Amino acid sequence: MARDPRDVTRTRILAAARRLFLARGFARVTIEDVAAKAGYTRGAVYSNFANKGELFLALTDERFAAQSARRTTDVPRTATPTQHIDALARQFAAEAAASREWLTAEVEFIAYAASDPALSDRVMAAQRQGLDALAALLDERCRAIGITPTLPPDELAVVVASLTRGLTIEYIVDLSTDVAGLLAATLRRLLGVAEPREESADVDRP
Repeated sequence: MARDPRDVTRTRILAAARRLFLARGFARVTIEDVAAKAGYTRGAVYSNFANKGELFLALTDERFAAQSARRTTDVPRTATPTQHIDALARQFAAEAAASREWLTAEVEFIAYAASDPALSDRVMAAQRQGLDALAALLDERCRAIGITPTLPPDELAVVVASLTRGLTIEYIVDLSTDVAGLLAATLRRLLGVAEPREESADVDRP
């Protein structure tokens, strides 16, 4: 069955915008740039998106959905809590490594949206949607390994998201930053899980 031409146009515009935002950031991309990259007129872009901010928000929604779909870990049932946490930290670190260029554009976009109350509200709604998905993931993982976090899931999600974003910025500046290691160490403390040596000692005791 043939796709609706409007869907094809929207998809091509989003793909072109994504490439441009990743290459140039948010501030240096114009609607005219997106139209030219997608092979359409400026009017075609405006018929799908009211402005550049809405275009970026649509891409943000796509990223949240893709990240949620990817957030699965193949950890044996016999794995220790530390191994579960380390696997989750590696997953977040992989996302951070893949988000270097996007984060640069996102920071510029957030600054841009701050001066537009309506757009700022939509950014907050999109952020909340992502945090809710992260909170559900963290809650499910904690239940699966039988631990009780020191923070409620929604607050834990804010801390983990903020830490991941901050470490991603550090990684942009210094590629030697051990994002996975730092995330794992912090998560272990937040979740009250023993450090690897302590856990091994407990297992080895008669």
